[in-house]
Formats: sequence, C-alpha cells, structure tokens
Amino acid sequence: MDQIKHSLAEALERTRTSSCDAREPTVEPNACNLVLLAAASEERDQTHNRNEDVYSADKWPRLLERVQDAAKYIRDIEDGAQEQEFRVQELLKQVRVDMDSARARALTAERHAREVEMRAAKLIQAAEERAVAAEQMLQRISQTIEAEFAVQPSDRQPTRGRTYTTRVAS
Repeated sequence: MDQIKHSLAEALERTRTSSCDAREPTVEPNACNLVLLAAASEERDQTHNRNEDVYSADKWPRLLERVQDAAKYIRDIEDGAQEQEFRVQELLKQVRVDMDSARARALTAERHAREVEMRAAKLIQAAEERAVAAEQMLQRISQTIEAEFAVQPSDRQPTRGRTYTTRVAS
C-alpha cells in the first residue's frame, strides 16, 4: 500500500514539474507523461486486483455455502428416492403376498366348487335311481292291482253298462 502511495506521489510530482515546463496546452509524448500513465495504470490495476481480492474473498464463503446447499439438496433427493424405492419394494412384496393369498383362495374355491359339483352329481344320480326305483315299484303295484282284481287289459276302455268281476281270495 505504501508503495502505491509513493509511486502515485512520484507520478504527481513529475506531472507538476512537467506541466510547469510545458509552454503549450498540448501534450507531447515525453518520458514524464509515459511515467504518469504507467503509474496510473499500475495504480488502477492494483486497485482492481485489491477489489477482485476483496470480492473474491467475499464470494468464497457464499460459494461454499451454495455448494453445501446443493450437496444437501442432492442428498435430500437421494434420500427421498431411496425412501420411495423402499416403499415401492414394500408395496410389491405386499402385492405378491396378496396375489398368493388370492390364488390360494381361488384354488380353495375351485376345489370346493368341484366337491359341491361332485356331491350334486351324486345327489342327482341318487335321486334318478330313486325315481327309477319308484317307477318300478309303481309299475309292480299296478301289475299287482290288475292281477289281484282281475282287470282284463282289453277292458281298460270305459264302456257303459259293463260290470266288473272281482275274484275273491279264498
């Protein structure tokens, strides 16, 4: 900083002395003017570098904070994605369990339906057999009645004034 002040002071001193020597308002290139321009340029560069250092020094903590925020955001997203993946896996497991349970219930229902169908078929067959046996029994009863009461098969037609004879068992 002191060097900047010295070089600036020297440049100003040279400018005063050269302006005193100058007789015209125009500036002619000479060593004095070039030194002044060089000194002003150096001062501006040093001020600019100091400002950049100050600005960059102020920017580093904000940059670090932004990087940390971005990293935290990415971790949060990854955590959320992992949590969602875990929930999806749990749901898939539950769906598999539910599907297995549904298959088991369906198989049980099918087996039960086959058993009911078999029982129904047996009951129908038994009912048909009883119906056939009942028909046979009714036919035998009819034959017995006809045989016991001596009804002639040709006499089955109703006629007027006809009398039936019955046999009496002795």
